[in-house]
Amino acid sequence: MSKASKTPIHKLIADIFKTLAFTYRQVFIFELLYKTLTLFIFIPAISFIFHRLIRLGGFAGATNYEMLHFVVSRYGFLCMLILIPVATMLIFLEFSVLVIIAYYGQKKQRIGLIPAFLQSLAYLPSLFKYGFVGWALYLILFLPLLSLGLGSSLLPSLQIPNFISGELFKTGRGTLLYAGVFAVVAYFNIRWTFLLHMIVIEGTVSFRQAAKKSAAILKKSYFRMFVVILCISLLFLIVVALIFGAVTLVYFTLPQQTGFAEVVRSVVSKSAVLSLYLATLFVTPLYITILTRMYTAKADPSHAVLQMPDWNAIENRSSQSHGLLHKHKRKLIVLGLIIAFATALVLVPAIGDVHLGDKKATIMAHRGYTSKGPENTIAAIQGAIEAHADFAEIDVLETKDGELAVIHDTNLKRLTGRNAEVYDLTMDELRKLEVKQGNFTGRISSLAEVMNAARGKIKLNIEVKTHGKEHDLVNTFIRTMRENDFQTNCVVQSLDYEIVQKIKAAEPELQVGYIMFAGVPDIERIHADFVVMEEYMVNESVVASAKLQHKPLYVWTVNEMDSMERFFSMGVDGIITDYPEDAISLEQELHSGLLASLLQWLNNLRF
Repeated sequence: MSKASKTPIHKLIADIFKTLAFTYRQVFIFELLYKTLTLFIFIPAISFIFHRLIRLGGFAGATNYEMLHFVVSRYGFLCMLILIPVATMLIFLEFSVLVIIAYYGQKKQRIGLIPAFLQSLAYLPSLFKYGFVGWALYLILFLPLLSLGLGSSLLPSLQIPNFISGELFKTGRGTLLYAGVFAVVAYFNIRWTFLLHMIVIEGTVSFRQAAKKSAAILKKSYFRMFVVILCISLLFLIVVALIFGAVTLVYFTLPQQTGFAEVVRSVVSKSAVLSLYLATLFVTPLYITILTRMYTAKADPSHAVLQMPDWNAIENRSSQSHGLLHKHKRKLIVLGLIIAFATALVLVPAIGDVHLGDKKATIMAHRGYTSKGPENTIAAIQGAIEAHADFAEIDVLETKDGELAVIHDTNLKRLTGRNAEVYDLTMDELRKLEVKQGNFTGRISSLAEVMNAARGKIKLNIEVKTHGKEHDLVNTFIRTMRENDFQTNCVVQSLDYEIVQKIKAAEPELQVGYIMFAGVPDIERIHADFVVMEEYMVNESVVASAKLQHKPLYVWTVNEMDSMERFFSMGVDGIITDYPEDAISLEQELHSGLLASLLQWLNNLRF
């Protein structure tokens, strides 16, 4: 066992912070430059290639089923052939440069950014030759899915969409499947903790060999590494809490109704947000520094030696660059701060004025209020009414006899216990089945019956669903709408873009929306009155695009309070949620005071 491996945990933590303190200038400049390049060059270029190939393939857009068709087309294959290697390369370069900086930093040696970057480039041929599929899966899928602090600028995190996880959690098998997937991702992420160090420091080009070496080192240090990461995470949270505390103190001690106080609050709030944003520049470098220190503490000293090529020209250029940096240090610091502030303006909209405005966000109760009755039943609709939701969102499917039943699942087993399909039963047969969900029971109703129950009490957002056995779905829906004179009491939405177009053509005055669960939305090309997106798809640029096209944007299914806050602050027109009472209460709080707005600003930061 090496001497380094016996280092006490508190000494390891001190060494990590000393290394980061020694390298912070290099890290700060590199991360600023790389994030700026990613934001203004890499992502736009990737987006251009992606959308260009979609249009060359004759696809109108890149959402839902059309996205799936694109993926299996030759243009989709070409897209993956181009973008996956590019993304893998860009993510690897960022991480490898940080590993090199951390490696030399703990030895109290400075390495120029140019030599470090060129050394990273030198690994690329091996990366693309040996086990590329493994590296691509690790950097593009496994690492972002777990996202335990090690996030790249290009792809900081991934998440399983809530419309998938939410449905899985409704059954025991689904919950086990979700837990199993998470366990597999976590298992491999943990085993592959030192993958980057294997290729960057030891020069191991085979992904399989690097994975084995990483697992072997981890066996010697997993507990110590866990304790170190936990302690440093707590320290980071304490810093964040102190910033929150200082801002809160300013808000409560200053007079409430003076112009000077408002100015001070604004300056303090925006300074706090900017400070936290700048702190996030060091999250990934800190994590890399931790792993590099743990690696050198446990790896074989004869292997843990990074060999930099002897590039005299590079060294001379690096020396000249160092002299130039020293000569213009003050100017470069000012320039760096300007770049940081400009980047923050783009990445953190909270720096600008908050635009919660006077317009109230629309709250839609998902399948009614399921805390008051089984989903899509009249009891759930009544629960949404009592919760004062603006809309009750419901689902309709066509029955065997051509009626419209208010129910979500095509198969009835989850809610009724009967393994039958909606399209195999008549409306009368469906009414006889008892729906059970949690401690509630209820009955399946027709669309006309739900309209009568909601009339004058709450508006409906009706999702027209398909099961592939429809007789005359659109005409049946339009007929039901007209017979019940419900056009002004509802909006309509569907995942099927063709149905959206047909309903709008048949009833032009009806507000019809398109639901998106996957892909990259191009709102300008979507012909619908409003759009509905799964929450992982929504960001500031999407919201801005929707506003530019004058299309209301609703997000589904938003159940976490922090997610509600984030989307309200973005300025979405509304959310679809299982918890309408919480959403209504939060929405009111966000309009009630500046402190709430500040908290919302800070929540926009992605750590």
